[in-house]
Amino acid sequence: MSYSDDNVENDVTLIGSVLTHSDDATVIGVVGNNDETVITQVTAVDRHQGLSESLRVGSILQNRFVLKEIMGSGGMGTVFRATDLRREEAQDHQPDVAIKVLNDEFREDPELFIALQRETKKTQLLAHPNIVTVYDFDRDGNNVFMVMELLEGKSLSQFIREDAAQGIPFKESWHIIKGLALALAYAHKKNIIHSDFKPGNVFITSDGEIKVLDFGIACAAVRSDLHKEDTIFNARDLGALTPAYASLEMLQGKDPAPADDVYALACVCYEILGGKHPYGKLSAQKALEVNLGVPILSSLDRRTRLALSHALALKCEQRTVSVSDFLNEIEPKSVWPKILAATALIATLGVASSYYYVFNELTLVDEDIIELSKEQHLAVKDFLELAQIHFEVGYLVAPSGSNALWAYKQVLDIDPYNQDAQKGLQKIAELVEQQASDLYDVGDYKASLAKIEEGLEAVPRQDQLLDLKDRILQSGRLD
Repeated sequence: MSYSDDNVENDVTLIGSVLTHSDDATVIGVVGNNDETVITQVTAVDRHQGLSESLRVGSILQNRFVLKEIMGSGGMGTVFRATDLRREEAQDHQPDVAIKVLNDEFREDPELFIALQRETKKTQLLAHPNIVTVYDFDRDGNNVFMVMELLEGKSLSQFIREDAAQGIPFKESWHIIKGLALALAYAHKKNIIHSDFKPGNVFITSDGEIKVLDFGIACAAVRSDLHKEDTIFNARDLGALTPAYASLEMLQGKDPAPADDVYALACVCYEILGGKHPYGKLSAQKALEVNLGVPILSSLDRRTRLALSHALALKCEQRTVSVSDFLNEIEPKSVWPKILAATALIATLGVASSYYYVFNELTLVDEDIIELSKEQHLAVKDFLELAQIHFEVGYLVAPSGSNALWAYKQVLDIDPYNQDAQKGLQKIAELVEQQASDLYDVGDYKASLAKIEEGLEAVPRQDQLLDLKDRILQSGRLD
């Protein structure tokens, strides 16, 4: 596996005055004549020459990370598989991590180093199941590197070449499209625009999980509350973009906006569904100049085709505004009948004895019905899905800021009376109560008490947890 394709013709990031015959390669600092592609053969040696000669397989960074093998490389850096000696010492079941060592062009520019470090710190805030986890950004001598979670699988570009060359049905591709959209929507909520979204920056793990990579050169969206002295790393100031996936506004040097990622996302989705780029890998500028339209994918229904066309609009004013809107437009209709059926069921409960239950539940809320906006409904839906993912993988109350408890509380911050979130918190409390009881039964009272506190964070008045806590405290067995 690799974090960037080994084949230079696909999604490889290049830097300097080198252009490749790949239309989806990231190009930095290149001025072409009439958008003509200058073909330059790039060899494996060329791609590694930015790597310090003193750093190789077997080298150790920060007396902690032992480099084991090269997994991939591009213009921005070289990615190693490495063993974290600290994890190994703690007998972690997965002591290996991925380390991207930045090439000379990045590490030798002080301003770029500072800017990239700040944006990497922002990336660390992106705790989302569909975004690769970045653990740290550091320097060891002349070597600047990022530590990331280790992924096993293949890039989306490799997947498209090998498994979706003719496109794949919407039903089969939906989990990929949804994962990509949720990742970008979450980043946008954190005021981060990816700015180089493409198949090569997406990874499909061997377990089928979708991970978006390389937020390292992401741009901060323009905000009115930013202080002028704040340093914002904007990849566009360097001329860094991937022509085939860059929006018209990016090519024109305009300020970063979520709609830029919407365009790139739509291009990628079209590729997954149709096996080819919607504009034949032409840049948005060239496609506009020749008045190129998007070929219709006959395999899609009308609703899906309209959603894609809306998001693929070359001019920003005609394009879908946000990723959340795109997701709402393209999401399969089959989800809504279930919601409507549930609503109808609740309405039916307004008769006989069920009415008494519903009435008593409603008396707990204010008389005024809470009206949620469209954006709030979408946010609630996203957080509920995220909570379910965390719950299924066992992230109940940890890690901080990325667990089921946190996600359910985000829902309740928006909609304090959301029944799904309240039931979710109850499920967490019940599961934690069982874990605490098991620990109590084997005599590990301190660990049991710690678990009880976790459960009470979900449901502060959970009777079973409170009873077990009283038994431990009154027994004096903590001494």
